[in-house]
Amino acid sequence: MMRIATPGLRATIQDRGRFGHARAGIPPAGPADPVAFAAALDLAGCAPDDAAIEIIGLPFTFRCDDRRVVAATGRDVRLRTRGPVPGWTSVLARPGEEVIVEGSSRTRFAYVAVSGGPALPRVLGSRATYLAAALGPMPRPLAAGDELPLGPSDAGVEAAGRHIRPPEYGGVARAIAGPHDARFADESVARFFSVTFTVLPESDRMGLRLAGAPLPGPTDDLLTCGIVAGAVQVPRGGAPIVLLADHQTTGGYPIIATVIRDDLGIVAQAAAGEYLRFDRVTPGGPYRSA
Repeated sequence: MMRIATPGLRATIQDRGRFGHARAGIPPAGPADPVAFAAALDLAGCAPDDAAIEIIGLPFTFRCDDRRVVAATGRDVRLRTRGPVPGWTSVLARPGEEVIVEGSSRTRFAYVAVSGGPALPRVLGSRATYLAAALGPMPRPLAAGDELPLGPSDAGVEAAGRHIRPPEYGGVARAIAGPHDARFADESVARFFSVTFTVLPESDRMGLRLAGAPLPGPTDDLLTCGIVAGAVQVPRGGAPIVLLADHQTTGGYPIIATVIRDDLGIVAQAAAGEYLRFDRVTPGGPYRSA
C-alpha cells in the first residue's frame, strides 16, 4: 500500500493515456511531460503501461508499507529519503520510510513512480485521470490520507542508484510545420519559427498559451478537425496555443505547426514568464532542422 501524506497542490494518477475514444469527445489525458513520465516508470522497474503520479505544486510526501523502488522525474525535481537523492535516479525506500519529492519554482510537473505501480482498475482502457469529466479509477486529485494499492514488486538493492540524464528544459522545442501552414501567409510561418514567445500564466494541462509577435491567420473558415497533443493552434487574435494532454478532441482554429512528442515536456514544463521558441524540423528519421 502507498499512503499519501502531503499531496502537493494537485496530484493525479496517470498512465500513457486513454486512446481510441476521441470520436466520443474523450481526450487522452495522460502525462503532460511524456518523456519524464516514461523515465520515472523505467527507473522504478515498471512496465510502460503502468501508472504513476503526476504532481503540480510540490512537496509531495508518501510512505509504502513494504520495500519499493521509487523514482521522481520532472524539471528541477529531487527526492529525500534517508538523505538527498537527485531527480531521475532510482532509490530503494524501506517499509514505512517517508519519501519526500521536492522541486523549485520552475517545476510545473513532477512524476513519481513506485515499483509495482498503483494496482487500480482501468476505465475505458486506461488508469489516466481526466478531471474535467471525473474520469478514471481515481477521478479526483489525491488527498492526504489516500491509500493506493500497489502491484507486486521484487525490488532489491540492485535496482537502486540507476540514473537517466534529464532533457534540457526551457528555451527551444522542435516542431513540424502544419498541417495548416499552407493556409497562413509565408511571413506568418517564418515568424512562428523565428520569434521568441513568452509563456502566459493562463497555461494549464489543456494548453500552453503564448504571447509575442501576433501571427495573422487565414480569413476563410476552417472545418473542425481532429486534434493531437503538440498541435499549435492560432486563434483569431494571433496568439498561439500549444495543446497538451487534456486538449479538446476537435478544433476549428488553424494549426500552424505541431511540436514533436519528444519535446512536449519542454513545452509543458515552461513556466509563466519564460521564453520559448520553435525550431523547424522535418519528419522522418532523426529529426533535423528544416
